This record gives sequence, structure tokens and C-alpha cells, in this order.
Amino acid sequence: MTMFVETRAALTVRAAFDMAVKMRYPVLAVGRAGLGKTVALNWIATESGAAYCEVAQHTKAIRPMFLMLHDAYGVQKDSKHTYELGKDCMNFLGGRYGPARPLLVDEYQNFTPTVLRELLHLQEHCRFALLLAGNTHRLAGTRRDTHAMDQIESRIGMRFEIGQPTREDCVKIGAEHNVEGADAYQAIATYGQNTSLRALCHLLQNSAAATSGDGSIRLARIETTLRGMSCGSDALKLLHERRNDGAHDVRSPA
Repeated sequence: MTMFVETRAALTVRAAFDMAVKMRYPVLAVGRAGLGKTVALNWIATESGAAYCEVAQHTKAIRPMFLMLHDAYGVQKDSKHTYELGKDCMNFLGGRYGPARPLLVDEYQNFTPTVLRELLHLQEHCRFALLLAGNTHRLAGTRRDTHAMDQIESRIGMRFEIGQPTREDCVKIGAEHNVEGADAYQAIATYGQNTSLRALCHLLQNSAAATSGDGSIRLARIETTLRGMSCGSDALKLLHERRNDGAHDVRSPA
């Protein structure tokens, strides 16, 4: 997703952030990939001034985690030693140089239990607002380290589940991309719920590119674009066959 739309996922992440700020205790927001979690986290960071970082695969040791925190807060790394980097983190997260900004950690599941436990220890000592967000509850290596996972679970103050996109979410995204026609809105709502908001945005961005950016996106253009994006002959079923029949109809905003 390249634009911010206030979807249900965004509202859930915002509620989790507000709770973390209020409680000063770690809060966890979890949902499957493609729901707009990262877009929401970046929006919150920009709006609130919170520090944002994304856990990469290489951040599986304590020293890279300390370096990640230095980068997120814009603090110069004067030391090469893990102990001194950790001491620096204690200082700026503990408010020695002024109130510590809240910390948003994306893709937290890439942490190992040992590294996440060290981050939670920092939070416990410094009491800064901490929101962890990711795609799964399971961390790397937790099958072999259940004791560490128990310690981590006991330090999480509250959990928020990021649910599936609603039909209203899909309509909002369609309006932002200049979709036109009730049949087109019905199709993108079905597609978004059958796939993800990320997939829906990708489809609409490709559809818009095919119009040279000077026209609205109608159903025929969406269908043509989806055929071009997919090698499967059943691709159009994602637009027209709902997986959840209990959903209500969607009409064009006009």
C-alpha cells in the first residue's frame, strides 16, 4: 500500500499504540501479512514522532539490536562494544537526555527469544512505550527455547489481533484509486477479502498505470489487468466469487 487509508487494521494498530503509551508496558499487535500493518506503523510514527524500526533477518544478536535502536532514535554510535552500546540505550531510553519517544518495532517475529528478551528488559528498566507488531506469535527458535518464550509472554501487557480487511476497507481504497462503477466496487471488495489489502492496492495501481493516470478505473480495466498479472485461468474468480457469503453488498460511493 503506497497511500494511507484508515482501515480497520490501521485503527487496530492505532489502538494498540495508544494503549502502549498509556500503560508504559509492552503491547503486541499481530496479523497476517498484507493487511496494512507497516503502513499504519509508519503513519503513526510520522504523526506522533515515535521511533520506528523494522527487524531484519540479520538482527538475531544483541549487538545488532542495540545498533538498530541507536538508528531508530538518531543517536550516534560512539562505541563498538556491546556492553557500552547497551549502556547508551539505557541512557537515551531511560530519559537521561529528555523524555524517550515511544518505540514501534515492526516484524518483531524476526527476533530470537534471547534478543527480544533483552529488548523487553530495556523496556522494563526504562519504562518507555513499546509496541511490537508482526505477522505471527511465534519467534525464531522458540520451539527449542520454551522457557525463554514463557518469560517473554509474561512481559507482554496486552495483545491486539489485526483482523481481515472489511468490505468498507476495500471501498475506501477503491475511492482513493478512482475506481468507478458499482460493479467495480463489488469486485474489488470481493478481491480484497479473498486476498489482502496489499494485493488489492497492487492490482489497482497496475490498473491505474494502464489508464495513463488520466481516467477512472472501471471493472473491465481491472479484469484485464488481473488477467495480465496472473498466469492462472481462474484469476477472475478472486474478483467475483466471495469466500464469505454472509457479507453485505457494496455500492459505489457515488
